[in-house]
Amino acid sequence: MNMYLGYFENEENTEGDNPPVGIVLAREKDELLVQYAMHNISSQLFVSKYQLYLPNREELQTLILKQLNTPK
Repeated sequence: MNMYLGYFENEENTEGDNPPVGIVLAREKDELLVQYAMHNISSQLFVSKYQLYLPNREELQTLILKQLNTPK
């Protein structure tokens, strides 16, 4: 992604354009892969989770309990 953003900023942007933004969509996350992929990249990084539906009450409780019990 960084290579494509660098190319676009250097070769395609014109004067006054904002820096390009890359968006990665994934079905599942792999924190170790993200850690290695972003190693020594100093640009701002925003990570978010997006779902196409809202979880029901039981699913939401399970997700919250899982997050509370996950060591940081």
